[in-house]
Amino acid sequence: MKLIIFDLDGTLLDTLQDLGDSCNAILEQYGYPTHPLESYKKFVGNGVRMLIERALPQDARTDDTITHLLSAFKKYYEEKAESHTKPYAGIIQLLRDLQSSGYLISIASNKYHEAVLPLVTKYFPEISFDLILGHRNGHPAKPNPDIVFDTLNILNVKPDDCFYVGDSSVDMDTANNAGVQAIGVSWGFREVEELKRHGATFIIDKPKQLLDILTSSSISLQ
Repeated sequence: MKLIIFDLDGTLLDTLQDLGDSCNAILEQYGYPTHPLESYKKFVGNGVRMLIERALPQDARTDDTITHLLSAFKKYYEEKAESHTKPYAGIIQLLRDLQSSGYLISIASNKYHEAVLPLVTKYFPEISFDLILGHRNGHPAKPNPDIVFDTLNILNVKPDDCFYVGDSSVDMDTANNAGVQAIGVSWGFREVEELKRHGATFIIDKPKQLLDILTSSSISLQ
């Protein structure tokens, strides 16, 4: 039995517009310039605090300002997070197939844990994830591999029997830092070349291709 760990934003769920809209609303509320949606593809990936820091002007990036806007962002995002968010095409079927085939499936996200759980419950009600972990206070964010190590320990799986699926350099670095197979997805927030530079073992363009990787030893990096 193998374990497949998924990133959430940009991998299972398309959350970009809701993240960007929420951040822009808070920036505007406090008198800071906003950003086009495309910019948020580079801002996200290292947790919400880093998202706020990257979105702020350089001279406004103090701890107090970031903390204050972070609190406002969380409140706004939790109220508006479902406006545009949706699973990527083919993801639900992939998760069904993995689940029915006996694979362990889990989520390891840099989104704060309190936001991850309701999103997963809403958009994947029929999927029984074996473990769901978002970023937790007192724990380092990805690409630190601790969230993967925690998952492996809780589910009693060896690194050789684990695949990590994500859409960014952060995810590829996390997988490599943890000593597990790194699988990059081309439909997320970052470019394929970034995934390759950061050590993706495989790149997939459609969710169903993950099943091919799991069942074949002849597939190489595309």
